Amino acid sequence: MRALHTVRIGIAALAVACGGSSSSSNNMTGPPPPPMGGVNVTISDFKFSPAVDTVKVGTIVQWVNNGPSEHSSVSDSGLWDSQGMSPPSGGGSYGGTTGGGTFQFQFNTAGSFPYHCKFHPPAQYPSFVGTIVVVN
Repeated sequence: MRALHTVRIGIAALAVACGGSSSSSNNMTGPPPPPMGGVNVTISDFKFSPAVDTVKVGTIVQWVNNGPSEHSSVSDSGLWDSQGMSPPSGGGSYGGTTGGGTFQFQFNTAGSFPYHCKFHPPAQYPSFVGTIVVVN
């Protein structure tokens, strides 16, 4: 009887250990995939990556905040304003469990579209700027 009780406790402990949780690296989410036919621009360490991206008319660009603080993507000409994109919770790419905020904009006109982060303006962060070049 005592052996059966010990086996049941062992099985229960094993079930809890196997199904209870996984390592934090398995819980981390990477950046979301770009929209269908679109591209991602990653924000981290006070820079946009890539800083310049060339896309075709009709492409959706998605900005993904992987930085340690709130960031934004704001067109220099006022064409778009992402507002604030939250940083990853629990650290995101810095060791957390969820990715940061995202913003999408579809480019329907050819041209060159410079942008910046409104929380970290170019006057104080001159390399924290980007440009989307849209071609036919």
